[in-house]
Amino acid sequence: MRYLNIISILIVLASYVFAPPAAAETRYVVDELVITLRLGKSPNHKIIKNLKTGSPLEVLEDDDKTYIKVRTPDGAVGYVLRQYVSSDIPKKQIIKKLETRNSSLQKKISNLEAAKSNLEKQLKTIEKNYNQEFSEISTASSDMKQKLEQALNNERTASEKYTTLLGQAENVLEIAAERDELLQKNIKLEADVTRLVNENDELSDSRMIKWFLAGGGVLFFGWIIGKISRKKRSRL
Repeated sequence: MRYLNIISILIVLASYVFAPPAAAETRYVVDELVITLRLGKSPNHKIIKNLKTGSPLEVLEDDDKTYIKVRTPDGAVGYVLRQYVSSDIPKKQIIKKLETRNSSLQKKISNLEAAKSNLEKQLKTIEKNYNQEFSEISTASSDMKQKLEQALNNERTASEKYTTLLGQAENVLEIAAERDELLQKNIKLEADVTRLVNENDELSDSRMIKWFLAGGGVLFFGWIIGKISRKKRSRL
């Protein structure tokens, strides 16, 4: 029976020794004050260090109504009064975090405003370039439209001329034949004119000779008659 009691006690001790530790809870020193971390659960125990407001403490034991066993971030283990620690983050730390976050947000806002201003400048530059390019394109488009209209008018005029010439060209062969015929007639007329001119010249020459001979004959016969008349007069 005695051995059984001893074995039971050893089992209970072993369960405490080898039992996995519970998840550590973090609490904070509250209010604007400085508390002491002591070796034991009374004001008579030695002070290990002083803890300022907001110091995080890892809870190791929480089975006493007055003190809590804790461990500081630098590894110091001791007891602090329960009334000076809380599970809530101190307002000062919350405010500090909020101020830090606000400062970060302000920087982001400032960066965003600078980026916005830069984008607005770029947008104005792009808009200015766009308006200029649009004006140039509009002018070029107007010129192209005028040139296109002129080209269409020229094409329409050329088409009308082509149609007219095509209609006129339908009688090209007949016109060519008539032209050749007229050329032949002209050549023949020129030959006839030349022949007539030559004949006229010949006739003119022949008439002149005839008139000359006739005139000479008249003079000759006149001379003879005159001579005969003179002889008759001399005999009388």
